[in-house]
Amino acid sequence: VNLSILYFSKNIQLGTCVMVGETSKSIILNDLTLEELIYKIHYSCLDLQHFKKMKQENLTFELVDMKENIIDSDEAVKQTFVSNENSYKILWRPIINEKHKIIKNPLVVMIAISEYIDNTKWPNIPNVKDEDVKNFKQLFEEELKYQFVYNLSPRMTKVALQAFIDRLFVDFEIRTNEKKYDGLIIIICGHGENGNRLVTSDGKNMSIDDILKLFDCEKIESFKDFPKICIIDTCRNQNTSANYIMTAMRGKTEEKEDMQVPGHSHDGFLIIWSAIQGDQIANRSLLSNSMKSVVLSKYKSKYPLKQMLHDIRQDIQKSGNSEWYCMKTQDSTSYDMIFVARETL
Repeated sequence: VNLSILYFSKNIQLGTCVMVGETSKSIILNDLTLEELIYKIHYSCLDLQHFKKMKQENLTFELVDMKENIIDSDEAVKQTFVSNENSYKILWRPIINEKHKIIKNPLVVMIAISEYIDNTKWPNIPNVKDEDVKNFKQLFEEELKYQFVYNLSPRMTKVALQAFIDRLFVDFEIRTNEKKYDGLIIIICGHGENGNRLVTSDGKNMSIDDILKLFDCEKIESFKDFPKICIIDTCRNQNTSANYIMTAMRGKTEEKEDMQVPGHSHDGFLIIWSAIQGDQIANRSLLSNSMKSVVLSKYKSKYPLKQMLHDIRQDIQKSGNSEWYCMKTQDSTSYDMIFVARETL
């Protein structure tokens, strides 16, 4: 393509197409400029439903070529015609404002207990070791390049758990934050008991609330203004209250006021519960599978985490074993959070 002819001739019209979702729309450009391209997209490619979506979900759109290179200048528009790849697609992007915090260098800590000494009372949970650790490691360490630490042994007694947490504060210099972390993600997987307690491999238990309080902004001043996310995927024993069983089996979500789940309430925490009922361990990795799938598909578009949680909940509900999951969130933050891969900065 001779760009000088295209640029100086006012009589040449150029055809191209724009992908909006799964639909391809053809448009004609009178000028090879970004302004002309954006104008034609608004006029010819977007309809009332798209504008409603943008308003309701606080979205804008980003224009990219078919290789997902961002088209943000006249030169970029011209270059697509030079390379004969003059087709585009729209990617929906949330509008980021002061109510969002970017997470680009968090410490991710996973406590994963899958083997128990008394298998009659506490059956082993092989999916914790085989699936949950793998899923969260792929998401946070391999894809997002975050610092990811977890217990290498699937068996962890109460003493071992306490020692693991103590080492975290020393090895990763948490109290002084010498490594410049900008967030904390805690993942807890294993058996649980009433009263918000994690069962350790020796049948003893430890309060999940007490674990979270160790990272409270009152205890760790260097983490005071950081986003803190806690993902808790623990089953609950058969002594769980009848009220909880009824609400969980009905599949109610966090908008329902009658589902009372105890939890840590200090400021700055977003807590995500899988709320598994009973000792059932079939498909135990549904939460980690859904979280990995949704975050991987959304984070490059800068989707806020709380919007992702809606998609995660829907993904869980579509699965064949969703009756054992009733995802519950407890949020004491005043902002939303956006994951950014560390290597891209």
